[in-house]
Amino acid sequence: MKITNRAAFLAMLLGFAFASTNAIAQKAAASDIEAVKAANKAFYAALSTRDVTAIKKVWASDASVQNAGPRSKDFDLGWEAQVKGYEAVFNAFPVLKVTMDEPRIRVNGNTAWVSGVEKAERKNKAGEAINGTNLGTSIFTKRGSRWLMVHHHASAVPQ
Repeated sequence: MKITNRAAFLAMLLGFAFASTNAIAQKAAASDIEAVKAANKAFYAALSTRDVTAIKKVWASDASVQNAGPRSKDFDLGWEAQVKGYEAVFNAFPVLKVTMDEPRIRVNGNTAWVSGVEKAERKNKAGEAINGTNLGTSIFTKRGSRWLMVHHHASAVPQ
């Protein structure tokens, strides 16, 4: 009889331990999702204000980062190529607003990916409006307590 009570007690303790661990993991996952959502939002805000300094705060700044925008013919590889690419886009479009209203976010450890539909509103130097819709995907990595973008790809949706 004692063995059964002891076994039941141990099973109950294990159940509480598992429930507590699961609740902690869910809370951590929820906070990571919110942090990735904030980093993604900061990316689109920096892009829309055409602010290279703000872009630098969102991206990891190492040689492995890569980006291909909807007008790209290849990936910009490495941090220096990122900066040149953004400067070229900001120079070509004095008015630029890009949003992703409903991002889908997934987190797996220190890696997260975000995908969704981007809406782009642009005006070139001649004042012509060039609007479009893109399918966008970004990959973030957690470095310390910050989520930094390491990859972005946007493809124009055919009209």
